[in-house]
Amino acid sequence: MRVLKSSITKKAVRSVKKITRSTAMVMYRKQLSRFHKNKAGNNIIITQRNVVIGTDDTWFNAQEIDRNPAWVQVPDASYVWSSRDLGAEVAVVSKQFTLSSRRRVRNASLLLSVDNYAIVLINGRFVVYDTPQATVSFFNPGRTFDVRRFLRRGQNDIVIIAFNFGGRRTIDNPAGVAARLSIRQS
Repeated sequence: MRVLKSSITKKAVRSVKKITRSTAMVMYRKQLSRFHKNKAGNNIIITQRNVVIGTDDTWFNAQEIDRNPAWVQVPDASYVWSSRDLGAEVAVVSKQFTLSSRRRVRNASLLLSVDNYAIVLINGRFVVYDTPQATVSFFNPGRTFDVRRFLRRGQNDIVIIAFNFGGRRTIDNPAGVAARLSIRQS
């Protein structure tokens, strides 16, 4: 299957400047459109009370990569990067899941470890909107966000746009993203 690169992604790669929220939303919508067009991944249906969704190769456009020794180990998640181009400066990965319509989300957190910075959207709402930077604490120890208010009963989606500061992903300039979404329902 031949996949064309998005002009929006190319524009973001050309300059490692902070991308606008509107550009991030365009990237988000294009990712969801590709996801639905390709019927990619498996939409997981969650009925149990406690669930963990971690990045792995079941995420759309994600390929598992080796964890750099400097990166924190994220339990129940693997480090991933763009399956289209492992050397890319930008990786856009996503996952769709369905929460039970009979249960209420009590707690939900997102543990994010990214080398170097990211934009994360859940259901079209910004959770993380980093400025371009190379901050060690973003990948060790990583960051945790309360995401309960971003989730809803029924279908949900998470899109992570990860950036490698300083150019393409190489051995000398590693890049990766690992995320673990922990959800507790009533």
